[in-house]
Amino acid sequence: KQWALTGILEQHDAYVLDACIPMFMHLDPVLVALERGFYKVLADFIQARKAPCLPCPDIAETMCMLCANTIMSIYFSQEQSQSQSSSKQKQASKQSQSQSQSSTTSTSTWTMEKTFRKLESCGMLAQFIRCSTVPPSEEREDLGLFKFYEELMHCQVLIKKKFKKGQPCGDLIFNILNGKDGHKDPRTQRGKIMQYLTTIARLADIMQPGEQRQRQRQQQQQGDSTTGKTILNKICRHCSKSGLTAEFQKSLMACSRCQQAYYCSKTCQIADWKIHKKNCHSVSKTEKKKTDATQHTLMNFAKANYAEIMQEIVEVCDEHHLTKGEVLLEVDFMPDESGLAPALQVPAEFTVAKSRGYFEGSRPNEPDWFYKHVDSSVYKSNVKSIIAALKDTYQRLTPDHILVLTRYSGGVSVYRLQLSDFEGKGAEMFSDKAVDAVRSAVMEGDYGPLSLIFDHTKMGYFRDKYDIPPPSEVDMDIARTLLNTKFGADFRLSTDRRR
Repeated sequence: KQWALTGILEQHDAYVLDACIPMFMHLDPVLVALERGFYKVLADFIQARKAPCLPCPDIAETMCMLCANTIMSIYFSQEQSQSQSSSKQKQASKQSQSQSQSSTTSTSTWTMEKTFRKLESCGMLAQFIRCSTVPPSEEREDLGLFKFYEELMHCQVLIKKKFKKGQPCGDLIFNILNGKDGHKDPRTQRGKIMQYLTTIARLADIMQPGEQRQRQRQQQQQGDSTTGKTILNKICRHCSKSGLTAEFQKSLMACSRCQQAYYCSKTCQIADWKIHKKNCHSVSKTEKKKTDATQHTLMNFAKANYAEIMQEIVEVCDEHHLTKGEVLLEVDFMPDESGLAPALQVPAEFTVAKSRGYFEGSRPNEPDWFYKHVDSSVYKSNVKSIIAALKDTYQRLTPDHILVLTRYSGGVSVYRLQLSDFEGKGAEMFSDKAVDAVRSAVMEGDYGPLSLIFDHTKMGYFRDKYDIPPPSEVDMDIARTLLNTKFGADFRLSTDRRR
């Protein structure tokens, strides 16, 4: 109460908090603190100092270490629980079962996502973010802070709901990145922390389908975007029947085991089982939500960077004499060592390469994050799981889809991505016809084929992205004269209008 009222940390209070730092390296004190409202007290203390007033470096560092150790305790507890659970399945002994049950009792109700939700609801997550911007009193790299943000990046559903604009955490990060909150001196800012905040803000932004559509409509008025309704991209796994209408998507039946393969009929499901069962495994509701959130994010990413992706597809296809169905789009939403995710940078980074280079021969096109020369066990695991999915999906591509390999906080996924231009002429945006139209615009300056696929609002978007100048008045007068003489039209020439 004294902390919350005055915002002043007395010396004896500081001693108490200092003792909690090593104590929170153990699970039991962390669980007691979570259940007894300890973090609410800490949040109230920092809040009492009134934004934008921040604690001094020592106090800010103490608050950050308490939260970081909390996350580390939950993390190691989950790792231990998963290891013991795996051991339990291998050893069918009663002793192993009893040890597993006794050791996982305390962690079963406190997952990483639940812990972050608790910190967010009591206000401590926002205050941690503010304190993490304060430079430490001594120069050092605090791995605990980075681990905190790395684990937060894994909670995609939380980021989507709580880090958008209008939510406390979302507004806070926006203010910090714009110099209205947090530590403001650019000379002493913690660069990597700012990069993490930038990545989280951009991820939360691109995960908002409704707000994305509103922003696209606003940009469209300026001739700077495409549109398209965001609907989960479900496709019949066996016959490849597809459609982005809400009615068709609801009609598809999901595999009851993995919840990630969809079929338009029972006949298709039965016919595909021999192949699908090799990669089919049960998933939790949390994993299913992550997968769906990732697919929505991927579709929004593809729409936001559509012109750039299509231009890269055309250039790679022409350089290597490939068709659109023979290339793969690689998108990485995971932060690198600097704290920025390649797909969330400005401009966005992505790769278009030959698909077979990912799963044939020495796999020359496989990404660095396969860890080929870093960790042999991880590399073998990636090759075993991802390459099989790539081959399978590659064989089931249709002319309206693009093969996508994406890395996100939940792992790595392979998709057949399809986009439809609902608000325009209903074009399939990754069709072979669309690729040929973009090729004509980029390579020859002929945007006539594009105008047959997309409406006039998107033509402004393409002209801006591809630097295609609008036709001159002289060219327009030639066209008007031709229409007037050959087809009996009555267009006024620009010279007549000036008179």
